[in-house]
Amino acid sequence: MNRTEVLASLIDATRQRGLEIGPLDRPMVTRDMGPVEYVDRASRTGLVAAYDGHAVDAARIPEIDHVWGEQSLLDCVGGQRAYGYVLASHVIEHVPDVFGWLGEIASVLADGGLAVFFAPDKRYTFDARRPVSASGEFVDAYVRRLRRPDVRQIFNHVYETRDLQAPPPDEAALTERARQGLDVSRRSRASGAYFDAHCWVFTPRSLVAALDLASRLDLLPFEVARIEQGADEFLIALRRLPDGLTPDARRLAFTASVAGLSLPEEADAGGDVAMLQAQARAALARAAAIERSTLWRLTAPLRALLERLRGR
Repeated sequence: MNRTEVLASLIDATRQRGLEIGPLDRPMVTRDMGPVEYVDRASRTGLVAAYDGHAVDAARIPEIDHVWGEQSLLDCVGGQRAYGYVLASHVIEHVPDVFGWLGEIASVLADGGLAVFFAPDKRYTFDARRPVSASGEFVDAYVRRLRRPDVRQIFNHVYETRDLQAPPPDEAALTERARQGLDVSRRSRASGAYFDAHCWVFTPRSLVAALDLASRLDLLPFEVARIEQGADEFLIALRRLPDGLTPDARRLAFTASVAGLSLPEEADAGGDVAMLQAQARAALARAAAIERSTLWRLTAPLRALLERLRGR
């Protein structure tokens, strides 16, 4: 999946008014490309301070137009439902209440506008051994209107994630990780400090299943416009349905859009087996990326010559 190409096929950045959530130092649409505004949980100054010491190029963090805190997104942008698209890259998995968050995005999109998200595919990431998020978890977060990760989300992130490049942790390391997860959870709850976590674990199919649940509950006015699989992430684009539709009409539009998707089968064993599968998939993805590279194509004649020489 080429991000630039797929975005160009979905939005017209030069003409449409857009909103990008959480661009940090790598905005997908820059101001010189078109009329885009940036929204984040803090101002540029706050983000520079928060990411000091991290692998973030502070000089490339843009000025933030709208700081999204406790208020709704609609209030944050001045009460305007005027955007042709909303973008977010690797943000949706961090959001404490996905259904509520998507509803707020719908509130600022014009009819027919697109919400385009890039999300990590858990099968290829440090979330590989974690089960996909369950339906009751989405409903629980929505009913409680979570604005910050809760104890469950923080603890699962600390305890369940694994480095794909590292050997499995031993008994002592697992115990230390569990205690760290409990300590961080307690401190976050006591202080009210925001702890950034992967609150949700997705594959393309599991995210569509979550959206299907939201559609059944008539919580979101969206249909699925597109899904694209990448090496370790996937894209999902949601189209804003017009106001005035009945719940039955919204449900019909959603189910019809999903019926037109081509979703690959997903076999996920979970646990440590999933970790081994993820490591293998990551290696294959890196190999595929190398084979697609310009250098690989340019050196093909040399490799063929070497193979012939070895065969003599």
